[in-house]
Formats: sequence, structure tokens, C-alpha cells
Amino acid sequence: MSILEQSTNTLLFKPTAFKDIYDDLHELSDFYAAHSGIAIGDITDNDIMLPSGKAISPIKAAFCLVEIQRTAVFIRGINKAIAQLQASFPGERIHILYAGCGPYATLLTPFTTRYTSNELAFHLLDINQISLTAAQKLYKGLELEDYVAEWICADATTYQLPEDQTIHMVISETMLNALRKEPQVDIMLNLIPQMHEKALFIPQNITVTAQLLDNRKEMDRGIEPYLTPERINLGTLYAIGREIYEPPQRIVIEIPQEIQNHKNLSLLTDITVFDNERLSTYDSSLNMPVRIQEVSGHEGRKLIFNYERGEKPGFKFEWA
Repeated sequence: MSILEQSTNTLLFKPTAFKDIYDDLHELSDFYAAHSGIAIGDITDNDIMLPSGKAISPIKAAFCLVEIQRTAVFIRGINKAIAQLQASFPGERIHILYAGCGPYATLLTPFTTRYTSNELAFHLLDINQISLTAAQKLYKGLELEDYVAEWICADATTYQLPEDQTIHMVISETMLNALRKEPQVDIMLNLIPQMHEKALFIPQNITVTAQLLDNRKEMDRGIEPYLTPERINLGTLYAIGREIYEPPQRIVIEIPQEIQNHKNLSLLTDITVFDNERLSTYDSSLNMPVRIQEVSGHEGRKLIFNYERGEKPGFKFEWA
């Protein structure tokens, strides 16, 4: 059994075997590096700055592979999504656009061990030609070129889906926690409206909430990782997904009069990859709380949040 097949089986069928997932993904990383020419190492190569945010460098994109929970949950979610699409489009070859595929096409390459090229077709897109060239080299070396319908060097925030080909699924995982810096929002706002009514977008939904945290209870979670600390949810700042994809709007929240030790105002990110495959607070770098400020002394005051799109996307706030 190849390391690609072994790691795919581990990701799909051993969801709690964290050491096995860790070991397999690091071995897979070395395997990909040998074939693509892009290896995890010192992150010193350059990002690309776009009008819609930062497109990360090939090495940073490669590094995402070894964030074990993130990769595992996305792979399991995509596997379920493919199964649903095969039921919705019986007998059809499922065409998948991967916007921001990076040098390894990390979230699609494992499925070459489970499906034939007659069942799946990949449309691999990246704005960085270095990443795209590395992925082409990887697929050629692994003799997987039959899976690729096309290689696309383009900006996913403006890319137009082909009119002569149904794209059944779009994958784009181009984000940081609280939707900062990277162009995930603009990619979704561009691509989702173009999709077939039965097509699926991965991730299915992203929600950012403003919550008050008790710092001590959050630290206690380090001792008891399955503990969910009590938090005060002040409301959803933004949610975007396959069903709801409106541009961000101005949101007003209010700090309660009684906060006790919940003094840390932070933004929390929850991601539904597909169905019940989800990433929540602390599960990955995409879900780490983004601290806004201490609110002791501001009880009863209102905050205005705006999500600013553009070269440095993210939430900005001001006191009302």
C-alpha cells in the first residue's frame, strides 16, 4: 500500500488516531515534496498581494497539509460531499474546481486512491504559477494526469466558471481565523452565484461570532482539552456559505451589564466543511480566537463591527 493510500485511509477511517494521522501526513509531506519540488521548511518565500487579500506562498500552502485536524476534517467532509454528488448526478463524472490548490492539491489528491479518473475530474486553479507548476510536476510523477481536466492560473475572486461544463463542487480553503487577510469571502461571493443549483461548495458554511471569554477558563482548557469553557455569545458578525452568500453588513453588538470574569472580547470562527464534519474553537489555526480587547469598564456600551473587503480584509470596530 502506498503512503498516499495509507494516509487517505487513516484520515477517513481513523478520526481519533491523532498520532497515526500526524505520522502519515508528515510522511506524505516528504513524499509530495520529492515529486513536486516544494518542501516544508523555512517559510521565507513570498506571498502574492491581491486587491482582495493575500494569496499565500507555495511553501505556506504546503505546510497546511500537516495541520492534522484541519486536513482530516476537510478530507472527511469532501468524501461525504462526493458521495452526495454521485447520488445527485448518477453516472456522471464529477467535476471539482479547487480554487487555491497550492503545490499538492492537498484536499483532492487523496481521492485518487478511492475513485477512478472516469469518476472524478479536477479543475486545479491557483494564482501562483509556482504552485501550479509544482502540482503539475506532482501529478505527472504520480501518473495522475488523467484526473486533471484543466490547469488554471487565475484569480479565483474574478474567475468565471466554464459555460460548457457543469462544475459539481467548488473547494476553496483560502482563509485565516475570523476571515482575516486572505480572500475567502470574495472567492465565495464570486463563485457561489455561478454554481449549478445542486452543486456543493466546500466549506459549506463559515460563521464568525463575537464572544466574551474568561481567560482563566480558556487556559483551563489546556489542561482539559475536551472542556468547553462558558462564554457569553454577543451575536453573529458574519456567516457565509452555499445557501447564504450576501456581502457583509454593519453589525452592532452590546456589552452586557454583567460580565463577571468574561472580560476578553474575541472573535470565534466555526467552519462546517460538510454535513457533520466541523471545525470549532481551538480545533485548528483557522479556529483560534482573535482577541479584540478587554471590555472591563465598558459594560452596557455598544460596538459597531464592519467587515472590510479589499487588500487587507477583516473586521474593524469602533465604539458607538
